[in-house]
Amino acid sequence: MLAPPEKLLLEEAGDPGGRILAWDLDSAELTADLGRPSRELVAVEDGLAAVRNLPPGEALHACFPPDRPFDLIALVGDRDRERGRARIAWSANHLDREGTLLVVGEKVGGIEGYRRHLEERFGRVETVSRYHCRLWRCADPKGGEPPDTDPRPAYEIPGLGAVHSLPGVFAWRALDGGTELLLKNLPEQWEGKKVLDLGCGNGVLALHGAVNGAGKVTALDSSALALASARATLAGFDMAEVVAAEACDGLDGLYEVVLCNPPFHQGSGHAGSLIEKFVEAAAGALREGGNLWMVLRRELPAERLLGDRFSDRTLSLRGGYLVCRAVK
Repeated sequence: MLAPPEKLLLEEAGDPGGRILAWDLDSAELTADLGRPSRELVAVEDGLAAVRNLPPGEALHACFPPDRPFDLIALVGDRDRERGRARIAWSANHLDREGTLLVVGEKVGGIEGYRRHLEERFGRVETVSRYHCRLWRCADPKGGEPPDTDPRPAYEIPGLGAVHSLPGVFAWRALDGGTELLLKNLPEQWEGKKVLDLGCGNGVLALHGAVNGAGKVTALDSSALALASARATLAGFDMAEVVAAEACDGLDGLYEVVLCNPPFHQGSGHAGSLIEKFVEAAAGALREGGNLWMVLRRELPAERLLGDRFSDRTLSLRGGYLVCRAVK
């Protein structure tokens, strides 16, 4: 069954022809309907879980689509305004002059903030509201400056170097407070240890391992945007690898250190269950005696989240964050 935003999108898309771009549509039913045999469908998906559910035979492109015009672009918006803004800018430069951009989302899911960006890039912006959702139908693209489609140096960290990032990756413009605090608490040298950056984002924690003597560094994430950014951040470090996987995927238990700033910023209603998955993944990745270094918001129940998987815990509070060091 389609979610309300996808249902509205499918109703408003009608029976388009030509070349169609489906951006972040995580429903196989929706992408299959848009990509009927008479149409050319390009599906772009940032997350691994949705990519695995897409029908076979589609052209999947990480991060940004191929550089060519489209007759219809369908985009699901969310609270990630930077990623949405980049995709709107890309669409304004790749939509056919007679084409249509459809942007849809739940009213409580951040879609309202998209209108200003759409009006900057398109001559006509019409609104449709149903199912507690908002859909913007956009035409007459104005073009304008295109977004960065390759990770670029976003900021420098003293002692580590440049961090590369794309819009849509967490803390892509500047180092966030939680990661900054975790970095200050990490050992100065890893002494040849095998280090895993779990949910690596743009690879800041993996970069710490690579610069400070780790024998092997693995940066793991499920986002194509994050993986592209981490590869650029870690370029030139032969001991570093970037791996596409979910945090809950089976890991090999060979790591001596796991570094993690889990996605508690995605909302307090889901933070606990998400962090439990990361803790479980970290426990599976570590060998006996290995160390998990993790930063959390201080109001989260760290002891409960760590559970009985770790025997020794050291907790350090500072500001709104809690740094945990736990031994398996």
